[in-house]
Amino acid sequence: MTRNPGCLCHGRIIRFKHMRIVSLLPSATEILFHLGLGDQVVGVTHECDYPEAVRSLPVLTACNFDSEQMTQAQIDEQVRGLATEEKSLYRIDDDLLRLIDPDLIVTQDLCHVCAVTPKEVDRAVAILKNKPGIISLNPKFLDDVFSDMQMIAEATGVDAREILGKLHARVRRIAPAAVLAQRPTVGCIEWLEPLWRTGHWVPGMVDLAGGREVLAQAGKPSRPVSGEELEEKNPDVLIIMPCGYNLSRAREEFLRVRNAYPWDSLSACQNHSVYVVDANSYFSRSGPRLVDGLEMLAEMLHPEYFSGLAPLHSYIRID
Repeated sequence: MTRNPGCLCHGRIIRFKHMRIVSLLPSATEILFHLGLGDQVVGVTHECDYPEAVRSLPVLTACNFDSEQMTQAQIDEQVRGLATEEKSLYRIDDDLLRLIDPDLIVTQDLCHVCAVTPKEVDRAVAILKNKPGIISLNPKFLDDVFSDMQMIAEATGVDAREILGKLHARVRRIAPAAVLAQRPTVGCIEWLEPLWRTGHWVPGMVDLAGGREVLAQAGKPSRPVSGEELEEKNPDVLIIMPCGYNLSRAREEFLRVRNAYPWDSLSACQNHSVYVVDANSYFSRSGPRLVDGLEMLAEMLHPEYFSGLAPLHSYIRID
Protein backbone atom coordinates (compact mmCIF):
# COMPACT_ATOMS: atom_id res chain seq x y z
CA MET A 1 0.00 0.00 0.00
CA THR A 2 1.11 3.58 -0.51
CA ARG A 3 2.13 5.38 2.66
CA ASN A 4 1.42 9.08 2.54
CA PRO A 5 3.23 11.67 4.60
CA GLY A 6 0.29 12.71 9.55
CA CYS A 7 0.86 10.46 12.49
CA LEU A 8 3.07 11.12 15.46
CA CYS A 9 5.81 8.51 15.39
CA HIS A 10 8.28 8.98 18.24
CA GLY A 11 8.50 12.71 17.56
CA ARG A 12 8.20 12.59 13.77
CA ILE A 13 5.11 13.75 11.90
CA ILE A 14 3.96 11.57 9.02
CA ARG A 15 0.78 12.54 7.14
CA PHE A 16 -1.80 9.99 6.05
CA LYS A 17 -4.99 10.69 4.08
CA HIS A 18 -6.69 7.56 5.38
CA MET A 19 -5.03 5.48 8.08
CA ARG A 20 -5.18 1.89 9.22
CA ILE A 21 -5.23 2.23 13.00
CA VAL A 22 -4.79 -0.52 15.60
CA SER A 23 -5.82 0.17 19.19
CA LEU A 24 -4.21 -1.93 21.91
CA LEU A 25 -6.13 -0.24 24.70
CA PRO A 26 -9.91 -0.07 25.28
CA SER A 27 -9.74 3.60 26.29
CA ALA A 28 -7.80 4.41 23.12
CA THR A 29 -10.48 2.66 21.09
CA GLU A 30 -13.12 4.84 22.74
CA ILE A 31 -11.06 7.95 22.05
CA LEU A 32 -10.62 7.05 18.38
CA PHE A 33 -14.35 6.50 17.90
CA HIS A 34 -15.19 9.67 19.86
CA LEU A 35 -12.95 11.61 17.48
CA GLY A 36 -14.81 10.18 14.48
CA LEU A 37 -12.01 7.82 13.47
CA GLY A 38 -13.96 4.60 13.87
CA ASP A 39 -13.90 3.84 10.16
CA GLN A 40 -10.10 3.84 10.28
CA VAL A 41 -9.78 1.42 13.22
CA VAL A 42 -8.87 -1.99 11.79
CA GLY A 43 -7.90 -3.94 14.92
CA VAL A 44 -8.66 -3.85 18.66
CA THR A 45 -8.10 -5.81 21.88
CA HIS A 46 -10.18 -8.64 23.31
CA GLU A 47 -11.39 -6.18 26.00
CA CYS A 48 -12.64 -3.49 23.61
CA ASP A 49 -16.43 -3.49 23.84
CA TYR A 50 -17.48 0.14 23.35
CA PRO A 51 -18.96 1.51 21.22
CA GLU A 52 -20.95 -1.40 19.83
CA ALA A 53 -19.28 -1.13 16.41
CA VAL A 54 -15.96 -2.39 17.79
CA ARG A 55 -17.43 -5.85 18.39
CA SER A 56 -17.20 -6.64 14.69
CA LEU A 57 -13.53 -5.63 14.35
CA PRO A 58 -10.57 -8.04 14.26
CA VAL A 59 -9.28 -8.90 17.74
CA LEU A 60 -5.51 -8.78 18.05
CA THR A 61 -4.93 -9.72 21.68
CA ALA A 62 -5.75 -12.42 24.20
CA CYS A 63 -5.19 -12.84 27.94
CA ASN A 64 -2.87 -15.60 29.08
CA PHE A 65 -5.50 -16.80 31.56
CA ASP A 66 -9.31 -16.82 31.66
CA SER A 67 -10.48 -14.38 34.33
CA GLU A 68 -14.22 -14.55 33.65
CA GLN A 69 -14.94 -17.33 36.13
CA MET A 70 -12.26 -16.38 38.65
CA THR A 71 -12.56 -14.52 41.93
CA GLN A 72 -10.51 -11.38 42.49
CA ALA A 73 -8.18 -13.34 44.78
CA GLN A 74 -7.57 -15.91 42.04
CA ILE A 75 -6.95 -13.18 39.46
CA ASP A 76 -4.50 -11.48 41.82
CA GLU A 77 -2.65 -14.77 42.29
CA GLN A 78 -2.39 -15.29 38.53
CA VAL A 79 -1.16 -11.74 37.94
CA ARG A 80 1.48 -12.03 40.66
CA GLY A 81 2.63 -15.39 39.32
CA LEU A 82 3.09 -14.10 35.78
CA ALA A 83 4.89 -11.01 37.08
CA THR A 84 7.28 -13.19 39.10
CA GLU A 85 8.05 -15.19 35.96
CA GLU A 86 8.43 -11.93 34.00
CA LYS A 87 5.72 -13.04 31.59
CA SER A 88 3.19 -10.78 29.90
CA LEU A 89 -0.47 -11.01 30.89
CA TYR A 90 -1.47 -10.48 27.27
CA ARG A 91 -0.25 -11.63 23.87
CA ILE A 92 -0.59 -10.15 20.40
CA ASP A 93 -1.61 -12.23 17.40
CA ASP A 94 1.46 -11.74 15.20
CA ASP A 95 -0.06 -13.27 12.07
CA LEU A 96 -3.16 -11.08 12.25
CA LEU A 97 -1.04 -7.99 12.91
CA ARG A 98 0.99 -8.75 9.77
CA LEU A 99 -2.21 -9.19 7.78
CA ILE A 100 -3.71 -5.92 9.05
CA ASP A 101 -0.47 -4.04 8.31
CA PRO A 102 -1.31 -0.93 10.39
CA ASP A 103 -0.12 2.62 9.78
CA LEU A 104 -0.59 3.58 13.43
CA ILE A 105 -0.73 1.68 16.74
CA VAL A 106 -2.15 3.37 19.84
CA THR A 107 -1.00 1.72 23.06
CA GLN A 108 -0.08 2.62 26.68
CA ASP A 109 2.68 2.63 29.27
CA LEU A 110 0.62 3.24 32.39
CA CYS A 111 -0.46 -0.15 33.77
CA HIS A 112 1.07 -3.46 32.74
CA VAL A 113 -1.84 -5.31 34.36
CA CYS A 114 -4.55 -3.50 32.40
CA ALA A 115 -3.22 -3.79 28.85
CA VAL A 116 -0.47 -5.05 26.56
CA THR A 117 2.97 -3.97 27.77
CA PRO A 118 5.35 -1.79 25.72
CA LYS A 119 7.76 -4.74 25.59
CA GLU A 120 5.12 -6.94 23.93
CA VAL A 121 4.24 -4.15 21.49
CA ASP A 122 7.90 -3.69 20.54
CA ARG A 123 8.28 -7.43 20.03
CA ALA A 124 5.27 -7.58 17.73
CA VAL A 125 6.19 -4.45 15.77
CA ALA A 126 9.70 -5.81 15.17
CA ILE A 127 8.28 -8.54 12.92
CA LEU A 128 6.43 -6.08 10.66
CA LYS A 129 7.91 -5.19 7.31
CA ASN A 130 6.28 -1.75 7.32
CA LYS A 131 6.91 -0.09 10.68
CA PRO A 132 3.81 1.76 11.94
CA GLY A 133 3.74 4.97 13.93
CA ILE A 134 3.22 4.38 17.65
CA ILE A 135 1.39 6.61 20.11
CA SER A 136 1.82 5.53 23.73
CA LEU A 137 -0.59 7.01 26.27
CA ASN A 138 0.33 7.53 29.94
CA PRO A 139 -2.39 9.66 31.58
CA LYS A 140 -2.38 10.35 35.31
CA PHE A 141 -5.06 13.06 35.55
CA LEU A 142 -8.34 13.84 33.79
CA ASP A 143 -6.67 16.73 31.95
CA ASP A 144 -4.09 14.25 30.64
CA VAL A 145 -6.89 12.31 28.99
CA PHE A 146 -7.98 15.45 27.14
CA SER A 147 -4.36 16.05 26.14
CA ASP A 148 -4.15 12.49 24.82
CA MET A 149 -7.28 13.08 22.76
CA GLN A 150 -5.74 16.24 21.33
CA MET A 151 -2.50 14.41 20.54
CA ILE A 152 -4.33 11.64 18.68
CA ALA A 153 -6.44 14.22 16.86
CA GLU A 154 -3.38 16.12 15.69
CA ALA A 155 -1.64 12.90 14.64
CA THR A 156 -4.60 11.87 12.50
CA GLY A 157 -5.56 15.24 11.10
CA VAL A 158 -8.79 15.67 13.11
CA ASP A 159 -10.04 19.05 14.31
CA ALA A 160 -11.02 18.18 17.90
CA ARG A 161 -11.83 21.66 19.17
CA GLU A 162 -15.61 21.19 19.22
CA ILE A 163 -15.39 17.64 20.60
CA LEU A 164 -13.07 18.62 23.43
CA GLY A 165 -14.99 21.85 24.00
CA LYS A 166 -18.14 19.88 24.82
CA LEU A 167 -16.27 17.63 27.27
CA HIS A 168 -14.65 20.64 28.97
CA ALA A 169 -18.06 22.34 29.25
CA ARG A 170 -19.46 19.35 31.11
CA VAL A 171 -16.49 19.38 33.48
CA ARG A 172 -16.94 23.12 34.11
CA ARG A 173 -20.56 22.48 35.04
CA ILE A 174 -19.40 20.15 37.84
CA ALA A 175 -16.26 22.02 38.93
CA PRO A 176 -17.96 24.49 41.36
CA ALA A 177 -18.63 21.49 43.63
CA ALA A 178 -14.92 21.49 44.47
CA VAL A 179 -15.30 24.68 46.51
CA LEU A 180 -18.43 23.71 48.43
CA ALA A 181 -18.14 24.18 52.18
CA GLN A 182 -19.54 20.72 52.91
CA ARG A 183 -17.38 18.16 51.15
CA PRO A 184 -17.77 14.56 52.35
CA THR A 185 -14.72 12.36 52.79
CA VAL A 186 -14.61 9.58 50.21
CA GLY A 187 -12.86 6.24 49.91
CA CYS A 188 -12.68 4.61 46.47
CA ILE A 189 -11.83 0.90 46.35
CA GLU A 190 -10.56 -0.51 43.05
CA TRP A 191 -9.93 -4.12 44.12
CA LEU A 192 -11.53 -6.17 46.86
CA GLU A 193 -9.42 -9.28 47.34
CA PRO A 194 -6.85 -8.15 48.35
CA LEU A 195 -8.05 -4.65 49.18
CA TRP A 196 -6.64 -1.84 47.02
CA ARG A 197 -7.49 1.83 46.94
CA THR A 198 -7.73 3.64 43.62
CA GLY A 199 -5.29 6.13 42.09
CA HIS A 200 -4.29 8.21 39.07
CA TRP A 201 -7.23 10.29 37.77
CA VAL A 202 -9.95 9.08 40.16
CA PRO A 203 -8.95 11.08 43.30
CA GLY A 204 -8.89 14.27 41.22
CA MET A 205 -12.33 13.46 39.87
CA VAL A 206 -13.61 13.00 43.43
CA ASP A 207 -12.20 16.43 44.31
CA LEU A 208 -13.85 18.05 41.27
CA ALA A 209 -17.16 16.45 42.23
CA GLY A 210 -17.07 17.98 45.70
CA GLY A 211 -15.55 15.21 47.80
CA ARG A 212 -12.25 14.62 49.60
CA GLU A 213 -10.60 11.30 48.75
CA VAL A 214 -8.94 10.15 51.99
CA LEU A 215 -7.34 6.91 50.82
CA ALA A 216 -5.53 8.10 47.70
CA GLN A 217 -3.65 10.96 46.08
CA ALA A 218 -4.36 12.38 42.65
CA GLY A 219 -1.88 11.28 40.02
CA LYS A 220 -0.39 8.50 42.16
CA PRO A 221 -0.70 4.77 41.37
CA SER A 222 -3.17 2.61 43.24
CA ARG A 223 -1.84 0.64 46.21
CA PRO A 224 -2.97 -1.91 48.81
CA VAL A 225 -4.96 -0.65 51.77
CA SER A 226 -5.50 -2.51 55.04
CA GLY A 227 -8.71 -2.89 56.97
CA GLU A 228 -7.05 -0.94 59.79
CA GLU A 229 -6.31 2.01 57.50
CA LEU A 230 -9.83 1.89 56.18
CA GLU A 231 -11.19 2.11 59.72
CA GLU A 232 -8.75 4.89 60.62
CA LYS A 233 -9.66 7.05 57.59
CA ASN A 234 -13.36 6.17 58.04
CA PRO A 235 -14.78 7.83 54.90
CA ASP A 236 -18.26 9.34 54.86
CA VAL A 237 -18.83 7.78 51.43
CA LEU A 238 -17.46 4.48 50.16
CA ILE A 239 -17.38 3.81 46.41
CA ILE A 240 -16.67 0.28 45.19
CA MET A 241 -15.15 0.39 41.69
CA PRO A 242 -13.26 -2.85 40.94
CA CYS A 243 -10.99 -2.25 37.96
CA GLY A 244 -12.47 -3.61 34.75
CA TYR A 245 -15.74 -4.79 36.35
CA ASN A 246 -19.22 -3.82 35.19
CA LEU A 247 -21.95 -2.95 37.69
CA SER A 248 -23.45 -6.41 38.18
CA ARG A 249 -20.11 -8.16 38.57
CA ALA A 250 -18.82 -5.47 40.95
CA ARG A 251 -21.94 -5.80 43.12
CA GLU A 252 -21.66 -9.58 43.15
CA GLU A 253 -17.99 -9.44 44.17
CA PHE A 254 -18.62 -6.88 46.91
CA LEU A 255 -21.42 -8.92 48.44
CA ARG A 256 -19.27 -12.06 48.26
CA VAL A 257 -16.46 -10.54 50.36
CA ARG A 258 -18.56 -8.16 52.45
CA ASN A 259 -17.89 -10.01 55.70
CA ALA A 260 -14.13 -10.09 55.12
CA TYR A 261 -13.56 -6.42 56.00
CA PRO A 262 -14.87 -4.05 58.69
CA TRP A 263 -17.32 -2.28 56.38
CA ASP A 264 -20.13 -2.12 58.94
CA SER A 265 -18.00 -0.10 61.35
CA LEU A 266 -17.49 2.67 58.79
CA SER A 267 -19.50 5.89 58.76
CA ALA A 268 -20.30 5.26 55.09
CA CYS A 269 -22.09 2.01 55.92
CA GLN A 270 -23.87 3.46 58.93
CA ASN A 271 -25.06 6.42 56.80
CA HIS A 272 -26.14 4.15 53.92
CA SER A 273 -23.57 5.84 51.67
CA VAL A 274 -21.93 2.82 50.06
CA TYR A 275 -22.09 2.80 46.27
CA VAL A 276 -21.09 0.26 43.66
CA VAL A 277 -20.36 1.59 40.19
CA ASP A 278 -19.76 0.38 36.65
CA ALA A 279 -16.02 0.99 36.86
CA ASN A 280 -15.23 -0.65 33.53
CA SER A 281 -17.24 1.95 31.64
CA TYR A 282 -16.76 5.12 33.69
CA PHE A 283 -13.61 4.94 35.85
CA SER A 284 -11.09 2.27 34.83
CA ARG A 285 -10.64 3.47 31.26
CA SER A 286 -8.87 6.75 30.60
CA GLY A 287 -11.22 7.89 27.85
CA PRO A 288 -14.05 10.37 27.24
CA ARG A 289 -16.52 8.45 29.43
CA LEU A 290 -14.57 9.58 32.50
CA VAL A 291 -16.67 12.72 32.18
CA ASP A 292 -19.76 10.53 32.71
CA GLY A 293 -17.98 9.16 35.78
CA LEU A 294 -17.38 12.69 37.05
CA GLU A 295 -21.06 13.51 36.66
CA MET A 296 -21.93 10.28 38.46
CA LEU A 297 -19.68 11.24 41.39
CA ALA A 298 -21.27 14.68 41.61
CA GLU A 299 -24.72 13.10 41.67
CA MET A 300 -23.73 10.67 44.44
CA LEU A 301 -21.88 13.21 46.58
CA HIS A 302 -24.16 16.23 46.12
CA PRO A 303 -27.63 15.16 45.01
CA GLU A 304 -28.91 18.50 46.32
CA TYR A 305 -27.15 20.22 43.41
CA PHE A 306 -26.76 17.54 40.76
CA SER A 307 -29.32 15.04 39.55
CA GLY A 308 -30.18 13.20 36.37
CA LEU A 309 -26.60 13.40 35.08
CA ALA A 310 -25.34 9.86 35.55
CA PRO A 311 -25.96 7.28 32.82
CA LEU A 312 -28.79 4.87 33.53
CA HIS A 313 -27.85 1.74 35.47
CA SER A 314 -24.34 3.04 36.13
CA TYR A 315 -24.36 2.81 39.94
CA ILE A 316 -26.37 1.49 42.86
CA ARG A 317 -26.42 2.19 46.57
CA ILE A 318 -25.91 -0.74 48.92
CA ASP A 319 -28.19 -0.72 51.96
